[in-house]
Amino acid sequence: MTKLRSNFRKSRNLTLIGALFTALFAIAPSAKAAGPGFNNLSQTDFDNAIREMSANSTYHSVSGASTLGTVFGFEFGVIAGLSNSPKINELSKQVDSSADISRLPHGVLKIAASVPLGFTGEILFFPETTFSNIKYSQFGGSLKWTTSPAMLPFNLAVRGFVTGNKMSFDQTLQNASTGNVPTAVTVREENSQLGLQFLASPSLPFVEPYAGVGFVKANGKLAVSGTSTGTIFSFTNAQSAESAPTTVQYLLGVNVNLLIVNLGLEYMRAFDTDTYNAKIALTF
Repeated sequence: MTKLRSNFRKSRNLTLIGALFTALFAIAPSAKAAGPGFNNLSQTDFDNAIREMSANSTYHSVSGASTLGTVFGFEFGVIAGLSNSPKINELSKQVDSSADISRLPHGVLKIAASVPLGFTGEILFFPETTFSNIKYSQFGGSLKWTTSPAMLPFNLAVRGFVTGNKMSFDQTLQNASTGNVPTAVTVREENSQLGLQFLASPSLPFVEPYAGVGFVKANGKLAVSGTSTGTIFSFTNAQSAESAPTTVQYLLGVNVNLLIVNLGLEYMRAFDTDTYNAKIALTF
């Protein structure tokens, strides 16, 4: 029995390690090509870039309206996804024609627990990691309340969340602010969000399709450093700018429970951007 438990733990750890590498490899391809770059951003360009970055870094937990168990439940997994980013791709190609940022990747580790009275808490995090010249980190948390199954013939939940991320990358800046001299700079992006979601799903034993609608407020910032006068903006001489977009968020997903393994897929529409996510997790 002890040997069986040991083998089970090893198998479980290998599953999580494999899933983590899947998330990392989902992020790596964008880092291998020329990275993002910004130059002479108009106000519209800047706002569009912040909206696409906000969609990519919003709260992605790939979970529906139900709790993780009838009384208690626990989940540990990996989530990876891609967000369409045509505006950022267009702007980056103006800096480097070899850039390919048509989709922004993201990935997080997820820890969640359900307790009595229908409450579920979730934590999402991605420790600061560097791929090529791109440094990225993310953290988020949420609290969800699910109605009792005795109250309705389906699961209905409300979830509030907060999330934030930081990203930085190096690029060459050449415009009037640098005297048209090529200058090595670092661009830093920060994004924080508050959101509220309403979720619904049927009460089924092994499969949980779900739908949701939410409201999200983001605050995004871009800043450049490495030069005393250089700026990536055309609408201001400042070296940093902020935008605070809001959006209605739409969710459509499905979770499949296979003994202790949970697999999930989710489509999200927010900030005028499509995002696709996948999850692999262990549930108890």
